[in-house]
Amino acid sequence: MKSSQEELLSSIEEGRNTLQTDKLDMSFGEIMSMYEKEEIIINPSFQRLYRWSDYQKARFLESIIIGIPIPPIFVAEDENGRWELVDGLQRLSTILSFFGVLKTMPEKNNWVLCDGDLIKELEGYHCSDLPYKIQLNIKRASCRVEIIKWNSKYDLRFELFNRLNTGGAPLTNQEIRNSLFRETSSVFNDFLKELASNERFISIVDITQQQKNELYLEELVLRFMSLYGEVSVHKSIAQHMTDFMKSAAENSNFDYDTYRKIFTRTVDVLAPLGKQTFKYSNSLLFSTAVYDTTMIGIAENIDLYTEVETSSIKEKINQIKTNDVYRRLTRSGGNNSVDRVKKRIQYSKQLFGKA
Repeated sequence: MKSSQEELLSSIEEGRNTLQTDKLDMSFGEIMSMYEKEEIIINPSFQRLYRWSDYQKARFLESIIIGIPIPPIFVAEDENGRWELVDGLQRLSTILSFFGVLKTMPEKNNWVLCDGDLIKELEGYHCSDLPYKIQLNIKRASCRVEIIKWNSKYDLRFELFNRLNTGGAPLTNQEIRNSLFRETSSVFNDFLKELASNERFISIVDITQQQKNELYLEELVLRFMSLYGEVSVHKSIAQHMTDFMKSAAENSNFDYDTYRKIFTRTVDVLAPLGKQTFKYSNSLLFSTAVYDTTMIGIAENIDLYTEVETSSIKEKINQIKTNDVYRRLTRSGGNNSVDRVKKRIQYSKQLFGKA
């Protein structure tokens, strides 16, 4: 149902009021000083994602040296006034590592410039080899810092990371979640990693190595956990999963054992079906729709399927892949829209409700 213009304007105004921003022009030297004092935080979980090539790093330094304006970096201010880097990881890490002060990946420090696009003579220079004047020019170069202020009522960090992460190696949703909530508690992150390393799960999911590197296995485990049980999905599946992970990470009494058992039992039931389990016929692509419907359907009725013949389970999964009713139920909206996710979960309970 279409909202009225008054409702639309009210929602827009409320959304704008949740976000307070500021901006400063700072030198890279000042930013480096803040970093060394831990007043600006690059989450350690992000450090492994410093992916720029030698050419990209050298090209960025060349741009600073010859005075080309630098895109802004975005930071989120926490409740203590510290800044957490949201967007600008590659650029800031390049500066820090060039000057030898990048803390969590010291092996990346003190790298050597290759020849620039405009200044070929840069090739072979370490930071300490450059004329002192050039070193100072780099430190004094100006960078715009866009600051998103802390708001105790709304935790907008996931949305900020998700929408503003525009660098040369954008982070996936799960990489963002892992970094956001590791400081709260690493226990839940480690739990996701534990379940994602289940060899039988890996064999039926059958995703690419790049997807594994981007924590897609952990994301699929989280997806299952967030949809299992009597849950209501009122937001996008990405935000729903983020809210679930935040709640779990902050809950010292989270029932890890229950989720471990149901996940493992569900995977054990499906493992004999092989790597085509969550793919449509003759497709190499993993389907989140088939995954949601199958995993939740089996899990919600796990006692019915522990001793069932594999052929019977395969037949039900084939219904998901070929049934016109299912396709109509999930046709409207994007594949991860709230409406679609709700409909396929409902369908899964009907389909798998009896063996």
